[in-house]
Amino acid sequence: MAHESALGTLSRLSARAFGVFRGRDAVDLNVSRKQLAALRAAGVIERIHADTYRMTAVPRSNAQSLRAALLWAGETAAAAGRSAGELYGLERVHAPRPEIVIPRSCRVRSEDVVVHSTKDRHALLLRRRQGIQVTGVEPTLVALAAALEAEAFEIACEDARRRGLTSVPALRSYLAKHAIGGRPGVAPMRDLLDGIDPVHPARSTLEVKTRRLLVANGFNDFVREFPLAWHGRTYRFDFAFESRRTILETNGRRWHDDAADYERDNEKWSVPGRHGYRLVFATWDKVTRTPSQLLGELSTTLAA
Repeated sequence: MAHESALGTLSRLSARAFGVFRGRDAVDLNVSRKQLAALRAAGVIERIHADTYRMTAVPRSNAQSLRAALLWAGETAAAAGRSAGELYGLERVHAPRPEIVIPRSCRVRSEDVVVHSTKDRHALLLRRRQGIQVTGVEPTLVALAAALEAEAFEIACEDARRRGLTSVPALRSYLAKHAIGGRPGVAPMRDLLDGIDPVHPARSTLEVKTRRLLVANGFNDFVREFPLAWHGRTYRFDFAFESRRTILETNGRRWHDDAADYERDNEKWSVPGRHGYRLVFATWDKVTRTPSQLLGELSTTLAA
């Protein structure tokens, strides 16, 4: 096979895998090992794992690294942990190194890949996403609970709930079936499920940060997504201290692109006062830069 023809074959072979391919698959398509060596010497392809190559013309990416790791590890491998979270598009979850899970009977290891092993494949709830075998949302979140800091994990979990990828009942059911004593991630997952609203997921990162700030400072007696009606329309508010007639509302928007949206928000802010509630705003700057000022404002309002 001519050099140009071999390159065309490899381009087609790697096209659906972000520019990566296995050497044995190339050989099955009549690209010789000698041709692979020549293309490698010319800098056209690059070996990244045993018998696994990338086309150097294709830019590097996390997706490419993950595809290469899965090809290298074999058909029983699946994206897991941070790589799985990245595939699901979970907020603020990124995989600096590809992360995969394999059966315990496999023995592949690499410094460039985070490799987990398991003897219980049923607990992985494997599925396909973007053409890649990946762990289900629930086992992915348990893995992230062990890998991420508490706030980052809560942000990812609430994003998954908000998008309908999972729910508190689904997560509790998964833990009941597959949680093993001492398994990393199980304890922080249970702690989070005990602390978040079982029905209403946080609608933003700011809400997550605000909830954590309140709880850390002893403000626990709030109701989430508190409903107040006016003129036949029900508005929901982020945190309501019902007995003390105070609402804390997160407000992360700095401007309004839509005039109608601006009017709706202004109408919403007037509703608490009509029901005898005082309103405190938790902005991004207050929560992240001057939390003591926000807590002082809330304490003063609660005591009024």
